[in-house]
Amino acid sequence: MISDYDSLAQDFLAGLIPEERTKLYNDLLALEEVHKLNQHSSYYTFKNLKRAVHRHSERRKRTFRYKNSCNNELVINQLHEQHFFKNKYCIHVYFNSQECSYLFIDHLLSMLGAPVASPIRTFQEITI
Repeated sequence: MISDYDSLAQDFLAGLIPEERTKLYNDLLALEEVHKLNQHSSYYTFKNLKRAVHRHSERRKRTFRYKNSCNNELVINQLHEQHFFKNKYCIHVYFNSQECSYLFIDHLLSMLGAPVASPIRTFQEITI
């Protein structure tokens, strides 16, 4: 599956224009920072008693949506879930309506953050 994410990420990034690549990179960096802070944390609150009456409630915090020239679509939802009084944070990643794990975002970040290889020019000494 990891190699699938590599090929999917390469195909998706190949169809993005440079401005969208930059915006995607900045959004993914912000998402990664929030994810690092909240991935293994949950908390209990008694403030929202109306929501606590329901077994499960889910509120969307942010949604990122990107579509490239090949009509491949990347949708990332940041969610706040509440189960009775327990609250937690999660991220759902969808690529062409197929759910992916957070590893896909890691692959995109690594590919976007890698420096673009420029052609190496070699010079020859010319003697006159």
